[in-house]
Amino acid sequence: IGIALNIPLSTQAVSPTPEKPVPEKTNIPRPMKKTLDLGSFGVMVRSADGSEKALTIHPVAILHGHGPWQPLHDAQNHFESLIANPFMAFPDLNQVSHSPTVQKDLSREMMDNIAPTLARLEPGWTIEHIELHPALQEPPP
Repeated sequence: IGIALNIPLSTQAVSPTPEKPVPEKTNIPRPMKKTLDLGSFGVMVRSADGSEKALTIHPVAILHGHGPWQPLHDAQNHFESLIANPFMAFPDLNQVSHSPTVQKDLSREMMDNIAPTLARLEPGWTIEHIELHPALQEPPP
């Protein structure tokens, strides 16, 4: 107690903690999404019961990117052989209409084939995935 009475005390005001500067918001563009219709492709396949059916797929590419979009005129012409070749050579075409796994495999194959061409034609845009939209119907008469 004696020491506390003999030590001079001075009061100090507590300074507030300095505020951190708020970073300026920059206008960073958020990725945009586009869809690109890739046409329609068909082939005859055998169904599980052995009958012939017409398989038609209508692939649509879902794209994302930041760059300016230059609409591809007649996109099907750009990608026709790049899509038709893997489609016609795909080993499990008879399962495309009902198997999500087979659809994913075919979609991946198509995406791998058209991605380099799309990157050249539309810089700044990449394919997120391809939706196939398959339809299995009776063959035309």
